[in-house]
Amino acid sequence: MTRNGKIILVVVVIAILAAGAWGFGLFDHGAATVEEEPVLRYIVNNLNDITTIDIALEKGFFEEEGIKVENVGVAGGGAASIQAIASGSADIGNAAMPAYVNSIAAGTKIKVIYGGPAMAHAGDPGYQLIVREDSGINSARDLVGKTIAMGARGAMWEYSAREYLRQAGLSVDQVTILIVPPPQHEQVLKSSQVDVVVGGQPIADNILEGGGTRALTNLYNILGEKGSSYGFGSIVRQDLIEKNPELVKKLVATYVKTDQWTEANPEEARKIVAAILEKREQNPVIAKYWKPIHLANYGQLSDENVQYWLDWFIQDGKIKEGEIKPSDVYTNEFNPYYK
Repeated sequence: MTRNGKIILVVVVIAILAAGAWGFGLFDHGAATVEEEPVLRYIVNNLNDITTIDIALEKGFFEEEGIKVENVGVAGGGAASIQAIASGSADIGNAAMPAYVNSIAAGTKIKVIYGGPAMAHAGDPGYQLIVREDSGINSARDLVGKTIAMGARGAMWEYSAREYLRQAGLSVDQVTILIVPPPQHEQVLKSSQVDVVVGGQPIADNILEGGGTRALTNLYNILGEKGSSYGFGSIVRQDLIEKNPELVKKLVATYVKTDQWTEANPEEARKIVAAILEKREQNPVIAKYWKPIHLANYGQLSDENVQYWLDWFIQDGKIKEGEIKPSDVYTNEFNPYYK
């Protein structure tokens, strides 16, 4: 081999070794150590629930913040959504505060990072208890011995009914609860398989418009303006907060931006709701029942808001006084409006 040939061979070997060193991270310089943001897996609560995350995906707001999100399926209720996130098969999702408190009381390492829009307000009654027009059910006391259908236990469906009964001095043990997927609520009610269904928009409104039914009460009437202003929320696992707080900050910023846009553009938001329903092979026509949202305090929660729900569990004997603090449940630290 010539001298020049030896030099070329040495250069090639050095180049190969250097490439391997970069590949194995032996040289810790610049772009070689930059990690891409992880893809956040979103678990849908229910097919007919259109949330902040759904609208953000449709509008491209996550991409604007540099966040990658993929849909990994439908949970079938808030408790199931939490379980999917806690187990690591999903990363982000939504549920209601009772489901969160239940899970945290059981030791689940999650945190509510965003309160989101009001559960109910003057323009949206929230969850409704619906009965047949001729049922003779006119008060909570008339529910004793009756069967109530709802999408899942341990979530807002159940706690709407529980609180309505409690205010009348009654217990949920005095009724029978049957788990029925929301799209089947109208069928089981009108066929007298159940006496009451608990549902939210848009399905509840569709049932009422179909005739032969009426609303017994609703979440806004049960909880009042103060109680119904907060109660939903978005969660992540504690380990995501610890490992990637900047990503969580971007996530919450996207949620706030989305809800501000939705509140300011209700008619355009309604069209997006219809598009989402169609993609899920649901009836897009029921988007007409979608109600404009109300976002209070940029989606930030307070100790008072969360203690309201903790007190429910204390009254029911499910947790002890002081066992869970509001700060164990939520944080506002990632909200861009937090001071």
